[in-house]
Amino acid sequence: MKKILGFILLVMLTACSDNAAVEQLKKDYPDVKKMVVELPDTVQERLAAPESVPFEPKQVQLKYAGEPPGDPKGDIIHTEFVYGNGKGAVLNVTTFHNEKTNFHDEGKLKTTKLEDGTKVVIETNSSDVKAIRWKKDDLYYGMMLMGSQFKMEDLLKAANSMEY
Repeated sequence: MKKILGFILLVMLTACSDNAAVEQLKKDYPDVKKMVVELPDTVQERLAAPESVPFEPKQVQLKYAGEPPGDPKGDIIHTEFVYGNGKGAVLNVTTFHNEKTNFHDEGKLKTTKLEDGTKVVIETNSSDVKAIRWKKDDLYYGMMLMGSQFKMEDLLKAANSMEY
């Protein structure tokens, strides 16, 4: 009986530790699931995606850059979820998996904060492109929203909904 309870507890803890946003993407987009399972476990564990996207995505892709190029089992530098609505709106969500990644803040860039207090650097805030980056748990994240109908608040809402 103790073994059964222990197994059930282990299964529940494992299920609870999964990133719900990434799990939903894997369920809704078979190509995303196919790409995720090809990546090393250490990368899979650190995939991050937002719960809230500022438009209804029609397609989502998972891309990566690594060394050697094209080898999902190599040294993964970054992963990127790309959401599109088929009408010109695009959201890119990038996780930089190399902990040695370092962005130098130029004193001219504006900053803001996420709801949890994380400092966010605003890289671009033009009429067609909004882009931010931040560091959380020793990893860097970037998010870019393309489309003239969006505001910086739309991008920050997506960033605040990130599941790490």
